[in-house]
Amino acid sequence: MRYQIGMKNFLDTLGKKHPMYLKAINYQSQLLENINYVESYGDSENYRSTRNKIIDSINELALETINKTFNELSNPSPIIIEQKSPSFQERIWREFQEPEMSFISPEPFIMGSRPPALDPGALEDEQPLHVVNLDAYYIAITAVTNIQYAIFTINTGHNPPDFWQNSIPPQAIYNHPVVDVSWEDAIKFCNWLRDLTKKHYRLPTEAEWEKASRGVNGQIFPWGNEWKDDYANTNEYNCHKTGYKTVAVNEFPEAKSHYNILNMAGNVFEWTSSLWGNDNKEPQFLYPYNPKDGREAIDAPSDILRIIRGGSFSSQKRTARCAYRDKLSPKKSRKDVGFRLALSKHNS
Repeated sequence: MRYQIGMKNFLDTLGKKHPMYLKAINYQSQLLENINYVESYGDSENYRSTRNKIIDSINELALETINKTFNELSNPSPIIIEQKSPSFQERIWREFQEPEMSFISPEPFIMGSRPPALDPGALEDEQPLHVVNLDAYYIAITAVTNIQYAIFTINTGHNPPDFWQNSIPPQAIYNHPVVDVSWEDAIKFCNWLRDLTKKHYRLPTEAEWEKASRGVNGQIFPWGNEWKDDYANTNEYNCHKTGYKTVAVNEFPEAKSHYNILNMAGNVFEWTSSLWGNDNKEPQFLYPYNPKDGREAIDAPSDILRIIRGGSFSSQKRTARCAYRDKLSPKKSRKDVGFRLALSKHNS
């Protein structure tokens, strides 16, 4: 999606009368053909290599003609929002940056956990291991940040998290994931952004979240099957670091998932759209995962628990496993629970 944005910005800036315009159009056609293949058949080393060569050529042409890099051109244009209160720091608060999304191709993936003999951290509600087919979708590379959520609260008058001072997050955590937000708060944020952009932003299902986290082959953690203390903001990391608190959403780049998603293990638990059930101990919706059995009812009564995923800065590595399932009332919030966005492909 960002490549299409970059090409549009490049061509608009270059102009149809520029002698290099047709050359740029040719590069655009090559890039779109590559992206279409990826969306249809999945990415591969060959596709990535070809795409990188095309992008290098575009980058060289952009620098030569308009003195800008393709990366600069590919950043989504800020959405200008009418400020309700001019007393806030206008330069920061007047622009809302749409989240950068990663495309998740529609190939089947392995969901759930192996028996405890093979995966000592496995729990009963994560079993059996099974194959799930999902349609293609997009998911945000990072969780929603305090700065993004603040724009929402300012623009709508929605209540901010309780720990913010004067309705503004501390500057030191602008780029940290927003926490202390309920499932209902997250849904209102999605609806606001949907109205603003005319794109179908929403919460991911727990199956979408798990696939984005572990890839298609059922690995235990986003980066592989072996735990690494310095790859996630969990209890283990904080045992030898300062404080038990969130970190920036772009921390731990080496721990990214197969789809280049960041912080899918630790930092904060993340809301999903999926239902757990009324019983805090036993899930009403068991595996195998079936999206048509009622577990994805967005309008379900508010006393039914919703599933949260990913572990947090205050939890242990067992909860940071890709298959781990936890739950929380949709009306409740916690200091270690935030959310990230998903986007349906046909509405992207």
